[in-house]
Amino acid sequence: MDAAHTPPDRYQLAEEALTEALEQEEPEAQASGQTRARRLLQWMLGSRELATLAVCILLFALFTAGNPRYASVNIILDIARRLTPIALLAIGMTFLMVSGELDISIGANFGFCSILLGQLASEQHHDPWLSMVIVVLVGLAIGTINGLAVTLVGLPSFIATLGMLAALRGLGNALTGGVGTYAKDTEQSFYTFMSGTLPGTRIPNSFTIMLVCLLIGALVLGKTKFGSDVYATGGNVEAARNNGIDTRRTKLICFMLTGLLGGLTGAMQFGWVQYSPGNSGIGFELQVIAAAIIGGVGLFGGRGTVIGSFLGGVILSMLTSGLIMIGVKDYWDGVLSGLVIVATVGLDLLVRRGAARALEQAA
Repeated sequence: MDAAHTPPDRYQLAEEALTEALEQEEPEAQASGQTRARRLLQWMLGSRELATLAVCILLFALFTAGNPRYASVNIILDIARRLTPIALLAIGMTFLMVSGELDISIGANFGFCSILLGQLASEQHHDPWLSMVIVVLVGLAIGTINGLAVTLVGLPSFIATLGMLAALRGLGNALTGGVGTYAKDTEQSFYTFMSGTLPGTRIPNSFTIMLVCLLIGALVLGKTKFGSDVYATGGNVEAARNNGIDTRRTKLICFMLTGLLGGLTGAMQFGWVQYSPGNSGIGFELQVIAAAIIGGVGLFGGRGTVIGSFLGGVILSMLTSGLIMIGVKDYWDGVLSGLVIVATVGLDLLVRRGAARALEQAA
């Protein structure tokens, strides 16, 4: 998935050309109410985040109609707990995919770090907070190794992270023998905090941490020079280099961020659940990548937002709870998730093809 070998996204170019054409309209036309209304409509139709939010609202309404208890506080809190690890990992995955790369070892990273914290805190009796720091650093190291394999060695990110996935699965089994690890002395502050709620509310602390990370990630990607470098690197790596952007460094930082969030999420998950199965994290990478794709992150880089990926995670979390609430077997959520991914990407392509045709006709 190296952006240097990725053909230009002509639909994205069409969008950019249409935007430039609109910006070059005469001032008097821009001032007219008709033009403003047209631009607002174009923004609403072209906003992936708005479309994803609409899907979230529609799904919530459908599931509530199927079972009114779906709108209860307990179910909403259950959705929030399911969403937290997906959304946390999707923050790093968004940066990475926008830069034109991919990390399919993120689920294994998350699972291994959860297992490692259990081993350090429960089996080796280390302080859980200190163990969390170690685990986060291990996650950062995993991301750094992935990044160096891609940026220095030149391996495709799919191959590099596939190897890391296999290695982490093996290490996890070696540590546990395939047996789950339970937390001990769960009255310690680490466990009470991670499984607790904000004072005076029922909002989980872990969900609050995720929201803070989400806000920081959205601001960094959308409002800083580094965020601009990430978009430029994923959009056209050669052009980015010619404009003085260190694309290797940019991609390495994105890999490091993804790995760090894998460690943080694994530690938080063990603190909340207070148990780590021997196969922890298996298949989780698919949910994270699916959340990013549903949220509008481009498969070939250069496009996407952290908020969009968060909303994609909301959809996946709602599907799991909603299908159970209306009496569908829980394993069908994977089938429906796959259909949602295909439908979402297909709709996005249709809209972009329409924009490309409109541009050609206007020319």
